[in-house]
Amino acid sequence: MGLYSAFYASLSGLGANSSALGVIGNNLANLNTIGFKGSSATFQDIFSASLGGLSTQGNGNPIQIGLGTRLGVVGQNFGQGSFQSTQNPLDMAIQGSGFFTVQTPDGRTVYTRAGNFTRDNNGYLVNPSGAKVLGWNVDSTTGAISTSSTPSPIQIAAGFTTSALPTANIRLAINLDANQSVSATAPHLVSPIQVYDSQGNLHTLNVQFTKTAANTWTYAIVDPTATATIGGAGAAGTLTFNSSGNLLTPVLPNPNFSVNWNNGTAAQTITWQLRGSAGDANISQYAAASSTNSSYQDGYGAGSLRDLSVDQNGVISGTFTNGQVLSLAQVALASFNNPNGLLQIGNTAWGQTLASGAPTVGIANGGGRGGILGANLELSNVDVAEEFTRLIVSQRGYQANSRVVTTTDQLLQETLNLKQ
Repeated sequence: MGLYSAFYASLSGLGANSSALGVIGNNLANLNTIGFKGSSATFQDIFSASLGGLSTQGNGNPIQIGLGTRLGVVGQNFGQGSFQSTQNPLDMAIQGSGFFTVQTPDGRTVYTRAGNFTRDNNGYLVNPSGAKVLGWNVDSTTGAISTSSTPSPIQIAAGFTTSALPTANIRLAINLDANQSVSATAPHLVSPIQVYDSQGNLHTLNVQFTKTAANTWTYAIVDPTATATIGGAGAAGTLTFNSSGNLLTPVLPNPNFSVNWNNGTAAQTITWQLRGSAGDANISQYAAASSTNSSYQDGYGAGSLRDLSVDQNGVISGTFTNGQVLSLAQVALASFNNPNGLLQIGNTAWGQTLASGAPTVGIANGGGRGGILGANLELSNVDVAEEFTRLIVSQRGYQANSRVVTTTDQLLQETLNLKQ
């Protein structure tokens, strides 16, 4: 009976070490798999049996003979993997805990650490298996992203465009020459500035400055093409300076003027920011050549999507041809109380189980979830040196158990030969 126990105990050792070799082989096979998390096998002994029907020794200690081993736990290592920089702006890596939430083509919601994403022909953000990445899309009406709603597939159409914004404010940094002689025949300085109408058409307005007296200048805002109708109290006026060359009048509020382009666009009112909010002037009169040092206006024309980028909070932003950078979507991350309870379902994805618990879905860098690195991928966290060490240990364990099998076989053969 004892020999057979030894035989089956060592046989269980062969099976357990063979399974451990399978785990190691799977780890090494996925050494270069994006987002892969390695596993490790641990053994448990099988309950013991009493020897010869006796359960205790004379001192009361139990008499036990083990019945072998079995594979107890295959634990996943969710430690951080290294990062690889890529040229794809939609590649994402999670720095810290959490999983990307994706929807498979058959409608299941699964979780992954592999962030090698691209856009399909409909603009949906997908992984190589065709699963759609879940998150929150920008509201086309408000331009805001609401992360309080249920995540849905992220969609960024290639033809995404932004509407035009008519100019509402202009600003000129100007010095008017204090030594300029007084003359009313022609403007002493003409400062052009470009502005946008309600349809995104670009126009040029000229601001003409004429010195009419010491420390006194007049200005007029005109359309050099003479097609627009310009009016309002701020379309023309007088600037006065003190003896130090600082602007005295006008004071706040800044002057406004109206423009009707007479081209079917909406009439607009533009504020000329002569002064900042604190009253500091953007125009001066010093003994230097009259010049325009800089200009600013806040309008822009319509633009089409040019580039994409992802920040650490998972916000996908688009850079448009009109120079605007707008938030288009935000990626959702999921966290679990027990990530080791997740079920590996292939394609570098995990499925929810009773052991893992329900996911907590939210934004990156919130609720204990990690941040996101755009244009990066998380590599496998398999350590080659550690796996080779385990490989040697498992090989020796398998070899040792095989020796017990052969030795037990020899002893059984000797037992069978007793009658000879």
